[in-house]
Amino acid sequence: MGDSMRPVDSFAAEMIPIRLLISIAIVAAIAVLVWVGMGMLHTSLAQHQVEQQCRDLVSSLETMVRSGAPRDLEERVVTAGTTRIQTLVLPDNLMYLSFGGDPDAKNTGVLHPLVSEDGAVIVYKVQGGSKQVIWLPQGMYRFREGYLSNTTWTLRGDGESYILGHGGTSTLVFELVEKNHKTYILIHGNDGIE
Repeated sequence: MGDSMRPVDSFAAEMIPIRLLISIAIVAAIAVLVWVGMGMLHTSLAQHQVEQQCRDLVSSLETMVRSGAPRDLEERVVTAGTTRIQTLVLPDNLMYLSFGGDPDAKNTGVLHPLVSEDGAVIVYKVQGGSKQVIWLPQGMYRFREGYLSNTTWTLRGDGESYILGHGGTSTLVFELVEKNHKTYILIHGNDGIE
């Protein structure tokens, strides 16, 4: 029983590089699926964060609207209406958050502060996601952007919606006001969007 040589299988040797390529392709496909899934998860978590912030805000404003005292915008010397100061912590990939209207109704990417549904709506969009709408009871919530005239916050004309066009931390003041026997939630701030 001497040294016996095993026969060389050339077919098996040729299959090694093909198997290696197949393994690399499978690993690459799995990595792409994980990457896409992580992007979708990041978008979903950001949308959930914005929605939770908005729901908390609506809950806080509900007590103000139901039992607060509005400031009459027609009177010259009056005390401030009932206010709520709310700090919103929003994700960095927020494209916009609008109180009182859909700022991109035509989906062109150009924002306009138009009031829709008489201001009883919150609309937001996170990068990578679709537009989200929170419908509020009409007549109860009428969001409007504030306009600082001298030292008093007021409405400009019939009013505009208020648009936050960035993520991060924003502190907003919401004041209950009245004009022509209609109550509004006036947001002390100017978004710079005309």
